[in-house]
Amino acid sequence: MRLKTVWQLARKEIISTFRDRRALISNIAIPLVLMPLFMLGMPLLLGNLFEQEAVNLTPVAVEGLEYLPADLRELLEASLLELQETADAEAAVRDRDVQASLKVPEGFAADLAADRTPQLVHYTLLGNMQSELAGGKLDAAISVYRDRLVEDRVLAAGLTKDTLQPLQLVTRDASSEQQRSSGMLGWMIPFFIAMWALMGGQMTAIDATAGEKERGTMEALLVTPVSRLEVVFGKWLATLLFGLLATLAAVSGYLLGGAAARRFAQGDPEAGASFASVMGGSLKITPQVAGELLLSSVLLTGFIAALLLFISIFARSFKEAQSYVGPLSLVLVVPAVGMQFRDFFDIGLALYAVPIMNALLAMFDTVQGTARVDALLLTWGSTLAYTVMLLFFAWQNFRREGVIFRT
Repeated sequence: MRLKTVWQLARKEIISTFRDRRALISNIAIPLVLMPLFMLGMPLLLGNLFEQEAVNLTPVAVEGLEYLPADLRELLEASLLELQETADAEAAVRDRDVQASLKVPEGFAADLAADRTPQLVHYTLLGNMQSELAGGKLDAAISVYRDRLVEDRVLAAGLTKDTLQPLQLVTRDASSEQQRSSGMLGWMIPFFIAMWALMGGQMTAIDATAGEKERGTMEALLVTPVSRLEVVFGKWLATLLFGLLATLAAVSGYLLGGAAARRFAQGDPEAGASFASVMGGSLKITPQVAGELLLSSVLLTGFIAALLLFISIFARSFKEAQSYVGPLSLVLVVPAVGMQFRDFFDIGLALYAVPIMNALLAMFDTVQGTARVDALLLTWGSTLAYTVMLLFFAWQNFRREGVIFRT
């Protein structure tokens, strides 16, 4: 195999892809812009919604408003809750007249005075964020009132408030600095790498196979004095480069988003720490972490590029190839989402030999600072082996005229 010829073939595919502005937008512009927007936009949007709910007057329907004690009513109104009388508290929420409601039983105040335990019924819509926010606001006010009642009863019994707290429980974080810096959503870093490796490489892979068939240029390429193996490696190299380009843009966008988030939260250190604990905005990239992530990313992108090439060669047209490649995103999404729940399972060494899952696990371990040498070596070795296997099958298909010239 002649490396110069392989590079010339790859260069042809690279130039062809770069001529399409959609490739530059999807591979570079979108991940660079989308990642910071994801890291800043969502928290800011949710934060604004929560803040508005906290300061706005929230209507609450109350069934049995006349049974509500005056001090509780005063506390609810002071908590920016607008109490509206209704005949059916449940129906008021179900019909979306209000976002939260309260049912007060008859004799509620008398039961409290007699040290009995009356029941308040609170209605919200499960899964409705606005309803749950309004309900949380109502719950918070009622909790304050309940604490006051408890304190009054304790003092009336000749006890002190400390009686209710015979011990103190202090919770401290035992995770390492690297684990804390990666954030609760650190599993999304390998997910983004895998997803953009797929998105970045698929256009080049499809255009280099099904696209050439559709344009009728595949025949002209195959009659030149170039071996089929060189053709496969040239197209695979171009696909790999565009996958890595998109991956690099996505990771850069993620780090830019983290840096912007830290700068945005400088005026509120507590909020900044809270943001980092969720989004991984303070991820520490040491030379070792960068090296392990880079190698895992390159090998995973190489595997995805080979898989794209292997699948796309069977398609008759660009559109048909897209339909074949589309479901691959699910192959990446399912294991990536499962990474959230990895703490519930015993992750054995065998999983580091499962394609795609192994690279995602290895990158997550690297981000967390818990990567094991044997797991990394098994991941890298198996991913390389799977890539070589796929390239071998792609080479075999490029030698089959029934696949190349199918109509």
